[in-house]
Amino acid sequence: MGSLRDIFTKIQSVARAIIALCMIIMMTVIFVQTATRYVVFYSIPWSEEVSRYLYVTLTLLGLNLAMSSKQLVRIDIIDHKISRHALKYLNILREALTVVITVVFFYSSFGMIDVSQYQSSPALGMSMQIMYTILGVGFFLSACAAVFNFCDAVKAFSSNEE
Repeated sequence: MGSLRDIFTKIQSVARAIIALCMIIMMTVIFVQTATRYVVFYSIPWSEEVSRYLYVTLTLLGLNLAMSSKQLVRIDIIDHKISRHALKYLNILREALTVVITVVFFYSSFGMIDVSQYQSSPALGMSMQIMYTILGVGFFLSACAAVFNFCDAVKAFSSNEE
């Protein structure tokens, strides 16, 4: 499990670099679009579409990073009302549900990739399979992060039971 986690950590490092690149490109495109609109009075027709696709990419690639570092938004009022033992069961349940949901989303992305092979984006003319493949990759990485979190929750539960 340790070597798989190391490989996943390296993949997350690549995802961080891609996220940073997406953010830089997105901010540059938005800046150029804004500058040309107000200085030259010309609007770049593809800028909004590129920005949207880059935003979706960095969001989906960043989801697994947030899951791994436990930075997702969470309502923790229940955590403070139940016992520590019950909280461990609840954490295992949460992580199991997260695994199921991310795997279902990942599996669902295959159908969208198949359907989108005949579609192209309006402004760029880019195949929509690219965007739906990014969706699948993002949910696959999130499912991997969820599996690691689930294993950590089970390990934390079993280590305190002994």
